[in-house]
Amino acid sequence: MISVMTNGVQHRILTHVGSGMKLEWDLDKDRADLSPIGTETDSGQTDFPPVWTGSLLPAFVIDSKLYIKAAAANISFGSDGEWRISLDLGEYGTGLLLCDAQPWGFRVMKLEVEWSRDIRIESLQFGTRLLTAEERRRTPRADCVFWPDWAAEGYCVPAAGSSPTHSFWRAWDMGDARLPLGSYGDAMGTPYAAAFPRPMYAAAMGGRHGWLAFGPGEVPDAPLSLQLQSATASVHYLYREDLWGAPDPRRRSWTEPLRLAWGGSAYDSLAALYDSFGPFEPKSSRHLRSFICTWGDFKEKRYDLKQFTKRVSAATPADMVILDDSWETFNGSGEPNLALFPDFDADLEGIRDHGYELAFWQSVGWTDDPAAQGLTANDLLCGPDGEPRQWSWSGSPFGSRGHYLLDPSSERTRQLVRERTVRIVERWRPAALKLDFGYGFPGPDACAPRNPAYRGERLAFTLLKLIYDAAKSVDPGITIIYYGIHPLMRSVSDLINLDDLGDAGDSAAHEAAGHNQRCLWSSLAARHGMAVNTSTGYYWDTLSEILLDTAVVGVNGLTLGETDNDGKRMTQADITRWTALQTWRRRTCGWKPLWLEAELGSSKGEPKLVSWGRLESDEAPAADESGGDSAPRLTALALRNNRTEPIQYAAVASSVTFMGSWALIAQDDADLAVSASFVCIPFSAGELRLERPFQQVHAYAVVDGKLSRVRTMKPDELPDGKLVVTTANELSSIAGFLIE
Repeated sequence: MISVMTNGVQHRILTHVGSGMKLEWDLDKDRADLSPIGTETDSGQTDFPPVWTGSLLPAFVIDSKLYIKAAAANISFGSDGEWRISLDLGEYGTGLLLCDAQPWGFRVMKLEVEWSRDIRIESLQFGTRLLTAEERRRTPRADCVFWPDWAAEGYCVPAAGSSPTHSFWRAWDMGDARLPLGSYGDAMGTPYAAAFPRPMYAAAMGGRHGWLAFGPGEVPDAPLSLQLQSATASVHYLYREDLWGAPDPRRRSWTEPLRLAWGGSAYDSLAALYDSFGPFEPKSSRHLRSFICTWGDFKEKRYDLKQFTKRVSAATPADMVILDDSWETFNGSGEPNLALFPDFDADLEGIRDHGYELAFWQSVGWTDDPAAQGLTANDLLCGPDGEPRQWSWSGSPFGSRGHYLLDPSSERTRQLVRERTVRIVERWRPAALKLDFGYGFPGPDACAPRNPAYRGERLAFTLLKLIYDAAKSVDPGITIIYYGIHPLMRSVSDLINLDDLGDAGDSAAHEAAGHNQRCLWSSLAARHGMAVNTSTGYYWDTLSEILLDTAVVGVNGLTLGETDNDGKRMTQADITRWTALQTWRRRTCGWKPLWLEAELGSSKGEPKLVSWGRLESDEAPAADESGGDSAPRLTALALRNNRTEPIQYAAVASSVTFMGSWALIAQDDADLAVSASFVCIPFSAGELRLERPFQQVHAYAVVDGKLSRVRTMKPDELPDGKLVVTTANELSSIAGFLIE
């Protein structure tokens, strides 16, 4: 701690230096600054403006909209170097903020409050402060007494907006907005952006000189959002205990309500934040399952599973078929809709006979007929009037359809979820369950679980955990599919799905750009060992671009129906590409990205991956520098070159020179530079030269839905030592080249 005297006033300043940045926190002003450590630039500049500024002491809004801002009373240091900051809450109570510095950043380990009278918290906030009298005269409302004070050049919330997908904006671009960081989506008046990558439990702020990522260290008991007002922001936990009561009106504690981590880009700062939850054990490779989903047909009212199976089995090999929304009599029944599927069980056997495993879609917390399931109002989420609430995907109150909402406070509800899950898994032996609409709940302004332990972000998490554990009790190897990319979601899901892309925008171009950006954000989950698969939207024209990035990300996913929104169908070239990836994909979980030509996003533009790769390593910790094998291995590449001249990556796979678009995938666990077996898959007309030795090249085509070798060549048989694909016919017929 540094003690500084300014204008006769002593200031206590805490500092922490790490990862090229310095965090400096003036406790008496409650102003923190994150700044780059001075490094001289070409212009001679050594001092840079702060990357981020803001307050770190907590504030509360309590009964009757009363705002209380904590002040730092005393500070002491614990035996492990942690900062113990006594809090003064004036006439309302006292508290303790326990903080520590880490190599990756800073965290609030614990917040404790002792109230002097019964208190009901409406919200907890980090990053707000009282306004001065002069500042209040500048606000848009005469009753404003506080305002967010976190400031930076811009913001990053992955996939915050849609049509087209956007994740970055300048500080003043969004105006007043509430952006969900957890599971609540549009349910609290936020922009609708559907599932992936929620819940993130994180966001970032920064600019040209660096970025700060922030979020909680555990699943919070309140909806988590980023509150934007004009050009500043705060982290907001919404409780509304004025409606639902407090667990203990005199005492309250929070574990890790805030972590801060930083890096040179928004991606780097979010990666540092997520990495702070490690070390991680990668998920089992059995969870890397490709799928074909029925939603593209079901949404168009095409329910003939026999016709569906006949169509897809002739063109798209995959590990499983997902029976999506509409297979049940109602959401959450777990019973097949025989009016739509009169031969349901026979149709399922037909799917299996064609080589597919089965998977079933399940809504996390919706039911349409609670009485039929033996549920009463006591088992459902109810409003302040005691009447059950309803919700739908859009949040619109108009129309006749709304879903009742399960309250896990009820033992009857918990038992229903467990029994339904067990029944589905035992009856149909699915390879996977695809869970959905954990973001389909209204927030505490409308309803809340009766048991405070299940409130906020813990509501969806609890229901996800019930389903996860029940399914695993019957089949430990079953795969649970969900969306959220945060490490805390590892205990409730195995495979992350990039969703159906409908929210990327209603065009092939929007979907292609949105999927490409989602691939970048999905790599944050791949870093902590999650299985990831890609997915399509509603336009067949995007499939080639999606599959090229799939070569790096993981395994195929298909949501499109027989015809897309433009009436188009899957092309032979894409059938060939799909089959190649189904056969030659990587079969390991846990990797980090290699950026060859990529824009990671900033206020200047959205992320865009042009050429990039997949780095895998053995993460076993070493006792010393000589032990263990953690050297990263480049095992897959997605290469794009739309220019008229070849591009060369001299340090990649010994040296790669190419035109057009190609995917390279190792078929062993070696780096592409030394792999004894790897494939090169063409995605557009072009040529590829590899400056590394090999013995022979096998060309493959697709015959009857399977790869078939059509030719073997020696290196001297290749024209100029290159792999060349130039015509549309070659792209349709050549699945790829296996090099040995």
